[in-house]
Amino acid sequence: MASATRASLAKAQSALKPLLAKADIKFAEELFGIGAILASSAQLRGILSDPSAESAAKTGVIKSVFGKTASKSSLDFLNELVVLRWSRASDLVAAVETLAVHTVASIADKSKKLDSLESTLFAFQQAIDTDSDLQFALADKNAGDEAKAKLVDALLKGKSTPEAVLLVRRAVIGAKKRRVSAVLESFAKQVSAYAERLVAVVTVASPISDKQLARLEKS
Repeated sequence: MASATRASLAKAQSALKPLLAKADIKFAEELFGIGAILASSAQLRGILSDPSAESAAKTGVIKSVFGKTASKSSLDFLNELVVLRWSRASDLVAAVETLAVHTVASIADKSKKLDSLESTLFAFQQAIDTDSDLQFALADKNAGDEAKAKLVDALLKGKSTPEAVLLVRRAVIGAKKRRVSAVLESFAKQVSAYAERLVAVVTVASPISDKQLARLEKS
């Protein structure tokens, strides 16, 4: 990550912090939706990440493109993001996704569901890595986003929290040229970073005892 983007992401996270107290799933979904639209249009993300473009012009573009689908809070926050300097246009897209994940982690934390969120992301990633049929279904280019989202909803129905369902769904439909399991791993690491925890994958030759597991988690 280039220094300009790193500095801008830090500023963006600071700008997001006061919004998190009232943030809900709808706000997080709007951020993901904004990121998806930016990812789909090179022209749009080029305009909004152009440091030479006037702020008023960017505000007009944002209102024109997102005004009918996003809340005032989301629009105001996006206006704050586009005045920051991004090393590449794609960095703005990545930042919006990162901030959306951070928002979901905050929502889960407020409702004491952060552990469940982490567990679901890890478990779904493991399921994809070990099930070739599921890998194919989620990576199938002939299947639309709506069909993939319905598959995720069916797999997680009654088994997970709304926050986890949102992140898994967004990882699946937003993966595009990335592997779904890699996106899930990235989301899980971001959630763990929010919780100030590290993630480690441990391979053992045989099942370990509860005492060994406790010692491993502590270390």
